[in-house]
Amino acid sequence: MTDTDRRGLLAAGILTSALAGVGGKAVAKASPAEMIELWPDGAPGGSKVTVTEKAVDVVDKGSTGRDISGITKPRFSLHRPKKATDTAILVLAGGAFNRVVFDKEGEEVCAWLADNGIAAGALLYRLPGDGWDAGQDAPVQDAKRALRLLVQATGAKRVGIMGFSAGGTIAGAVVARGAEALYPPVDAADKLDATPSFMCLGYPYLNVPRGQRENMFPGFTKDTPPTFFFHAADDARVTMVNSIQPFQELRALGVPAALHVFESGAHGFGLRAPEGSSAACWPDLFLAWAKAGGHLG
Repeated sequence: MTDTDRRGLLAAGILTSALAGVGGKAVAKASPAEMIELWPDGAPGGSKVTVTEKAVDVVDKGSTGRDISGITKPRFSLHRPKKATDTAILVLAGGAFNRVVFDKEGEEVCAWLADNGIAAGALLYRLPGDGWDAGQDAPVQDAKRALRLLVQATGAKRVGIMGFSAGGTIAGAVVARGAEALYPPVDAADKLDATPSFMCLGYPYLNVPRGQRENMFPGFTKDTPPTFFFHAADDARVTMVNSIQPFQELRALGVPAALHVFESGAHGFGLRAPEGSSAACWPDLFLAWAKAGGHLG
């Protein structure tokens, strides 16, 4: 267990849920979940990596959470629901590719999903600028490996992927590049089919405007699974076109897709949408969509 994990356990204590109704001001305090490391012999391509993992407590939208950088031991925290389920979702928090906003868009979201009967894993992934041989594909490697380990750990038959902001870029990349091996097989988990059967993208960055992530995320194809997008119209950091344009492209390809653009909410709200913002209802909308599409067990 790393110092970051110990800090998370100390900060969490007993799980306290502020989910006063799924569509309300929904904030779930991180719980002491089962931590699963991705690479038993160390993450691949790390001979030039010199960073050290660091967690910083940040107050964001009224609550405190950890921003984590310098990840060298990628892992995910597995939140299991009280009752058995055949549905699991891998959750990728954002952080502008220089940190992982682990609590706000990872642990809190997974605790909420578990409260709603879905197994969920919050992924703490490697960052593109930390010297890994794979460069910007390092977090994509981690996400693909994590999906397989999530299936192995839960036995899930329905597997989804959910990404926020930069995490949405990574989630989109895993889906768009599903046929790529990305890394040499490590163990039996890599023989499992963990192809996402549905996807949720919250205010994702999907190459609008075009930038250095084009090689990471090349764009969606007709093989993309059903996708749920949500965004705030007043997002000044990642414009809503990043959700609108891919939504239109998927519809043109015949891929089932839903899009919700809220009048206000700004960027990075996770389950902490501002008071009075309609963006606070995205969790209910997502669950209704997933249930209607047969994605929930």
